[in-house]
Amino acid sequence: MPAAADTGAGTRQRIVSSGLRLFAGKGFRGTTVGEIEEAAGLTPRAGALYKHFPSKEAVLDAAVEENVRELEAVHSAIELMPLGDLRAELTLLARWGLHVLEQQRDLRRIVIAEGDRFPELKRRFRDRIVDRAYGEVQTFIKRKIETRELPDVDADALAVLLTGALLGYAIERDVFDRDPAGVEQERFVTALVDTCMALANLPRKETHDG
Repeated sequence: MPAAADTGAGTRQRIVSSGLRLFAGKGFRGTTVGEIEEAAGLTPRAGALYKHFPSKEAVLDAAVEENVRELEAVHSAIELMPLGDLRAELTLLARWGLHVLEQQRDLRRIVIAEGDRFPELKRRFRDRIVDRAYGEVQTFIKRKIETRELPDVDADALAVLLTGALLGYAIERDVFDRDPAGVEQERFVTALVDTCMALANLPRKETHDG
């Protein structure tokens, strides 16, 4: 079968996707440029990758930027809220979070396995992806506190709790390739939302003037 054409945005995307998959499976140093080219449907060792990227490191950088764009899409979706239904909003937020975590799976594996070798990659992943994800959830919670849909709780700590639950679920699926304790995704989302709704339904503290 002839090799795919090596021009255009589609080729660039195939290189990033193939490179990320190989880096996660074989390690960054264990992956050659030729292997990335071949996995992307290009003629190996013919220089096709270098028409789009100056190095393997640049392919990895592009993968980080791709994941940042995924988070920007979530931010745009959150900005379209509220739906006027806290349960529906929480359900969407949890599903979006799990979707983004699934998209980040290979990159997350690379950061965990090779972050010490690539401290700049680890820093960028933390600053541009992890911290931004916390910030999105914090903003959502604070808005719901302002509208009194949630009680006056520690929004930062609650964001860590909720984001950590999503991350823990995703990482266990990464490691063991199965649903944690046999709980499939929709059951997990329902339980997480039910927990948040129980918090939302707690009696509010009354404030008195004077």
